[in-house]
Amino acid sequence: MHGVDRDLNGDKVIRLAAMFSTEPATVRRMTFSNIAQTSRRLIAARPLQSCSACHPGDHEPRPILRSQLLGWRITCPLCGDVLRHSAEHDRPSPFDRYRGAALIGERLLDDEAERGVRTWTSPAEIARLLLMRRVPRPLPRGYEPWRFRVLGAIIPDLDDVIERRSLPTPASPILPLNLRPALLAGAAIVERAGPEMLKMLRANMMGQNQARFSSAIDEIMTPASRSMASSQLQLI
Repeated sequence: MHGVDRDLNGDKVIRLAAMFSTEPATVRRMTFSNIAQTSRRLIAARPLQSCSACHPGDHEPRPILRSQLLGWRITCPLCGDVLRHSAEHDRPSPFDRYRGAALIGERLLDDEAERGVRTWTSPAEIARLLLMRRVPRPLPRGYEPWRFRVLGAIIPDLDDVIERRSLPTPASPILPLNLRPALLAGAAIVERAGPEMLKMLRANMMGQNQARFSSAIDEIMTPASRSMASSQLQLI
């Protein structure tokens, strides 16, 4: 069922709809088959979080809500309450002052993933780029390369609170809830500033990492430039 959840073709939809006596569109909405490809790496295989109001712990067995698996959410889409960790003690987020920007970032990633709506580029792709390593200048005493991410150039508080075990990996690319507001706020700030901010952030990197970052933003900025040129022509 987990495989079907992300790869649901027309035949499977019709068969499942018949089994449950419902409409194919309803079946699709119950899966992640319509989620944007760029957002799929942010879908967890098991519940990461829950809402204490909409998903109380005194009911067993409890259904798994869609929002429990979404690695870009910090609030419940049903009631708006802050989500809590499902399997560990909650740690307060040190990024409360970025809450307004984080909520904008959450909406941007949710619009892309759930509705296919984006502005000049993919917010999920911006988030991925912000988690690449950067080189701070001047180098701090006791410099640890793993600690410094591009995101820290936008949210300086990140450098001091990040832990190795909390950093995303290709196998586990989702940040814990206490760090997630920083990433969402960073994505919102870059999205609002536009492509030029990505060029500025490139200066925070060196070597192969800078080359990979440059290649990624070149791919992002090419369609963005076309879109902006088209909008300008309409104004003439």
